[in-house]
Amino acid sequence: MAAVATRTPTLSVLGGFRLSSGGATVNLPSNARRVLGFLALNDTGHQRHVLAGRLWTSASQERAQANLRTAIWRVRQTLPGVVDCSRDSVRLNPAVTVDYRGMTALAERLLHRKLAQDDLRQVPFGLLAADLLPGWDEDWLLIERERHRQLRMHALEALSTQLTDIGEYGLAVDCAYAAIAIEPLCESATKALLRACLAEGNRAEALRQFHRFRDLLADETGLHPTRQLMELMGGTLAGAKPG
Repeated sequence: MAAVATRTPTLSVLGGFRLSSGGATVNLPSNARRVLGFLALNDTGHQRHVLAGRLWTSASQERAQANLRTAIWRVRQTLPGVVDCSRDSVRLNPAVTVDYRGMTALAERLLHRKLAQDDLRQVPFGLLAADLLPGWDEDWLLIERERHRQLRMHALEALSTQLTDIGEYGLAVDCAYAAIAIEPLCESATKALLRACLAEGNRAEALRQFHRFRDLLADETGLHPTRQLMELMGGTLAGAKPG
């Protein structure tokens, strides 16, 4: 297989796996993609025998390490410089751009309110809403997916709240809906949506969304909205017809 011309590679794991160089997709066999997917989520070096054991849990250690050697060889033959290898360890080359790492950095900045107003308006919230390696059935992905789910949900809530604060109500509503889509029973996501609707003066929509959440919460868990959510809706609930 001919090697792709060396340019700064980009590795995407959000919304699906894609390795590209110079805008062109780089095709790799399954085992090579699995190695890169793991390394994309873990930016430190990994001992070869540990990495092989994580990726090929049902194989013998000898077979697992042979699989790893073959996978790394295919990556290096196809796109040199993507992985850094020593005799004992493997890591993704720090020069490779990874969308997951960009997303986590963005999420942390949102959670700590470190974005200026103009930057808030330009945040690609679709990146925050994208699933991590959808369709992959890997044991090592279970915890990573849950961590990613929680991080992106709270980042979308934070973005919605901050957009509401600067009067960007339409964008705030979109972000809140994206957070709700991740976890419909998360009250903080619904709270962000209600804040945006109420700030915009759209009390009818806020009331409709409150009732949707209240009924879903009761049906699924038998619980009721918290006092904080009730207080947010305060006057809107008081002036509404019973429902």
